[in-house]
Amino acid sequence: MSLTPLIYTRLDAPIVLAHGLFGFRRIGLGKLTFSSYFRGLPEHLRAAGNQVAVTRVPAIAGVKRRALVLAEEIEVAFPGQAVHIIGHSMGGLDARQLLADPYWASRVLSLTTVGSPHKGSAIADFARLKVGRVYRLLRLLGIEHRGFLDVTRRAARAVSRSEFVPKGVACFSVAGSPILEDVCWSLKPFYKILNDVEGPNDGLVSVHSAEGFGTPLKAWPIDHFRQMSWMPPASGESSMSAILGFYDKLLENLIEQGFPGETVVGNSHARISSASSGHRGLSRLGALWRPRFAGSLVEKNGHGHVPEHI
Repeated sequence: MSLTPLIYTRLDAPIVLAHGLFGFRRIGLGKLTFSSYFRGLPEHLRAAGNQVAVTRVPAIAGVKRRALVLAEEIEVAFPGQAVHIIGHSMGGLDARQLLADPYWASRVLSLTTVGSPHKGSAIADFARLKVGRVYRLLRLLGIEHRGFLDVTRRAARAVSRSEFVPKGVACFSVAGSPILEDVCWSLKPFYKILNDVEGPNDGLVSVHSAEGFGTPLKAWPIDHFRQMSWMPPASGESSMSAILGFYDKLLENLIEQGFPGETVVGNSHARISSASSGHRGLSRLGALWRPRFAGSLVEKNGHGHVPEHI
């Protein structure tokens, strides 16, 4: 019986992974990791030779605040280099906000969002009504919680009124659209609500909302939690490889758009594109750039987060 060869995809430019609301880089003790937000994904991408940074921003802060910290994290990980960003859920909104700055719009090669509520989410609307007292308590305690409000449909409409389209940045979006039977038990109640209010969804974000920015790619048949590899698919392959394969497709899409990279089949390398084709081949030129303000951001905000990267 022949085995299917392992196929990886590598981009020349570094990849930045941006987490969503309540996100984290890793949970562990010392070198021992119990869990990570993008479970198995950084290791999978690095196995193909990709440079990967897993960023960490304030878990429940607003998009503008999180975008500032995201800028710091990218600069610490890849000083002056051009990068590709993959943002999950609110991480996609953070990266989108980052592109509102002309400097970062020239620094970021591409942005691919996965399950990001570009048009907001009815679930966030309901949460605001049901737990408004909790939000007020957080405000009294001085805990920034703007992130809960920034994913409401009202907040999304405000962003749409001042919508910008970053020139020269390749932007793509992916929605999750599983059937009810393939949604994990904890998301099924929300899935049913969203299905009645907004239509097909991944348990937290509707397809309409997730595809509200950039060029939509083929929807993934997995729910919001499985998009982070927190559990294997409900049907089909029993391993995480099926989910990780979806992310490989995101990289393959960028190569098809002309960004330099290659596919890796077993121990062989098949070059697919060069820096002279398609979009800006800036992955190598980016190493010569120096940011105008990243240093001042770190000095002003003083968070000192150090991304996990190679």
